Amino acid sequence: MRIGVLGVGPVGQALAEGLARHGHETRLANRSGDAGGTYAEVAAWSELCLLAVAGTAAVEVVTGVATVLDGKVLVDATNPLTFDSGRAELFVLGTDSLGEQVQRAAPGARVVKAYNTVNNALMVDPDLPGGPPTMLLAGDDAGAKATVVALLEQTGWDTSDLGGIECSRELEQLCLAWVRIGVQSGSWGHAFKVLRG
Repeated sequence: MRIGVLGVGPVGQALAEGLARHGHETRLANRSGDAGGTYAEVAAWSELCLLAVAGTAAVEVVTGVATVLDGKVLVDATNPLTFDSGRAELFVLGTDSLGEQVQRAAPGARVVKAYNTVNNALMVDPDLPGGPPTMLLAGDDAGAKATVVALLEQTGWDTSDLGGIECSRELEQLCLAWVRIGVQSGSWGHAFKVLRG
């Protein structure tokens, strides 16, 4: 699959490199295009896009390529994190989420929220003693979620579907819980696991 990664930070690089190991053709994109292409160029080339920019830039980036994303699966890996108070907080919460804002910014895209509750080092082929961790995801399009689930399962994940894109609210709150665990433990190699009886 041709996978375009919008963002060249640690998350974008980890996803591009990891998914390439599994046989996918990946390209990185940034504003200037010097990483592999501009956002618009890479979005047009891709069959599936991963949004891996800072949360503060997510809506602006998606708005700029919204028409190019029509009909495409867009995986939103962002979080609305701010550290202005000295600790991690969300700058979107309550009756909205960054995932919903991304979907509104590109109404023709098939947005799936995923990858936002784990360290970039574990995003592809997570190898943890407790077995495959669970990637929680949300989105309105069943077909898009099936595509993302297949990609996740190919790359070492169990999955759990929370529901529509409005469930990004819970996923983004869960990111805060993930951060708090890291702060308390001093380690960032943890992931969530859903145990089913």
